[in-house]
Amino acid sequence: MQSLLRVSALTMSTIFFLAVAAWSQCHDPAQPSVVICTPTPSSTVVYIPEVSVRFTPTSGSTIGGMTIYDGSRQMFQGGPGQDQANVWDADVTNGVHNLRVTAWDSSGAHFNATETFYVTGQGYPFCTPPGSPGINFCTPPQNAILGVNTTIGAAATGKTAIQSINFYLNGALQGGCPPNSKACSMPFTLPAQSTPYTVKVVATDSSGNQYTASKTMTAAYTYTEYACFQTCTPGIQINAPPSEAYVTGTFDLNMQIQDNPNPITEMKAYLDNTVIASSSGPTLMQQVTVTSIGTHLLTVEGKDDKGIVYQIQENININDNQ
Repeated sequence: MQSLLRVSALTMSTIFFLAVAAWSQCHDPAQPSVVICTPTPSSTVVYIPEVSVRFTPTSGSTIGGMTIYDGSRQMFQGGPGQDQANVWDADVTNGVHNLRVTAWDSSGAHFNATETFYVTGQGYPFCTPPGSPGINFCTPPQNAILGVNTTIGAAATGKTAIQSINFYLNGALQGGCPPNSKACSMPFTLPAQSTPYTVKVVATDSSGNQYTASKTMTAAYTYTEYACFQTCTPGIQINAPPSEAYVTGTFDLNMQIQDNPNPITEMKAYLDNTVIASSSGPTLMQQVTVTSIGTHLLTVEGKDDKGIVYQIQENININDNQ
């Protein structure tokens, strides 16, 4: 078994990783071939997605190798005898991805598998400077619902060399890029509230010209915010199903909002865009039945009496043939 987490240096500060033995339900194919177990074709998955691949060579031959590509980029290279791979790659950022797998054995036979899937969530790609003087405020997108701990990023082009890029929250300076940087991303703290914040980026070139760009952002207890160290960050704890789990068409939901500062008035669970369960308090424990086989996006949302949003997303795999 091969499990691999690839972490881009540009996204290290925003990554949360949980390894789950989901591949126990991803089997080598019965006939000589290479198969992509997850994500399934045309599915929408949350960043960072698991890519699981299995390979069976021709009878009497040995496995030569396996290569996984994301578009033209090589994501993974397997060696002789390696019949499987489970890859979490931080460079599989938001948007459409064309996955291609090539495998070969000692008989000279080659096998291929392809599919397309879509990534959402906080997998924002790194910003690139615009072609003319100005700012590309690319991360996060406009009106995004963000966790209290998130990442923002921008890139700038000046009439002369860029000397500084600074970030402001409701008019107060929060920090900036290293001096003379054309682009950067940085950790950003947004206290949770129901009303949007205004985040502004100001870039200055060596001639003193300034360029600005602004966005509104809503801060929530979202994604994997729930954590306890010396103190606990409010958020949603999912006990079942775990991320990347394989479940049948009937499965249990078990999740709670933890350490919420205000009373919770509602919770909802969505499979992709369809509500599959709801409650009027901080606990959602229900058995649900769905008919959608394949990889799906499970979103759990909550709201308190102040209008503050709680949200977490994960990928699950529904398979009635377990």
